[in-house]
Amino acid sequence: MNDEWTNANRGGHLVKFTYSDISEGKVFLTAQTAGQDVVCSVILPQPEHPFSREAVESHFEYGTDFRLRPRSK
Repeated sequence: MNDEWTNANRGGHLVKFTYSDISEGKVFLTAQTAGQDVVCSVILPQPEHPFSREAVESHFEYGTDFRLRPRSK
């Protein structure tokens, strides 16, 4: 199964999310804030079933505001 959608994050920025089934029962998730080059991704070895967009978005709840996040020192 593959799915792609957009949604606004808590800061009001548009984020594109993807969900893709990959080999051995794993899934590949991505999130990218509109206008940004950085793509945040994760491979889940034991994904939650059934698939839900809300569950995918929750994996990136604090990881898609790259412009607003202070730089680490």
